[in-house]
Amino acid sequence: MSVLTLKTKIKIFLFTVIFFTLLVISAISIEFNIVDLILGLPRIGDFIFALIKPNFNYFPTIFQKLIETIQISLLGTTIAVIISFPFSFLASSITMKNRIVYNFARIFMNFIRTVPDIVLASIFVAIFGIGALPGIIAISLFSFGIITKLLSEDIDAIDKNQVEGVLATGSNLIQTIYFSIVPQILPNFISYSLYTFEVNIRVSVVLGFVGAGGIGQILIENIRLGNYANVSMIVFITFIAVLIIDYVSEKLRSKIV
Repeated sequence: MSVLTLKTKIKIFLFTVIFFTLLVISAISIEFNIVDLILGLPRIGDFIFALIKPNFNYFPTIFQKLIETIQISLLGTTIAVIISFPFSFLASSITMKNRIVYNFARIFMNFIRTVPDIVLASIFVAIFGIGALPGIIAISLFSFGIITKLLSEDIDAIDKNQVEGVLATGSNLIQTIYFSIVPQILPNFISYSLYTFEVNIRVSVVLGFVGAGGIGQILIENIRLGNYANVSMIVFITFIAVLIIDYVSEKLRSKIV
């Protein structure tokens, strides 16, 4: 059984003191009040009770918006997939030897990933107005950042012996990518695309809060109006839809990977 040295004990003590000091400072600066938290707990029960009485007559409106949400996610993901595949080769040190292009691609990719999806949606709503278009563009950029990041890392981790073997035959860069790199990354690329589509179903619901179309738009409207029977139905239908999409996507990924 190992015994902690005095130096290690001092480090642990200092780390603990610093951690709890920062915790207290954070709580004070944001005016966190444990009493308000405790007093607010009973309201959770009231809210849950209001949600257990869904308005089934609201289903046609929900279904229409749900289809719009799926369409927004599908279009946004498809655009991202088309753009991110070639861009990933620019962001990989294996396929892009020009350091200026490589660094630009990495910086651009990281910048897109830094901006939250809801901020992107808010910007495009301000530009294009309320509707599905801002949601599609925001999801496209959001998905582009995810897929490009994952795929470029896969390209960096490929078996280089296959690449060298194809190059030895006198193939050019495009032929080398097509015959030695694409077969190695294609299963993961398809898996990333399906996973991103799953994520985008949830993302598009949140984007509706800022007017980017879809089911989130009627969800926030009913929350503001206090129509909890409608809110309950929206949450229930969204939950069922996400379960179905997750199940189908998981089955597809298991067959591909």
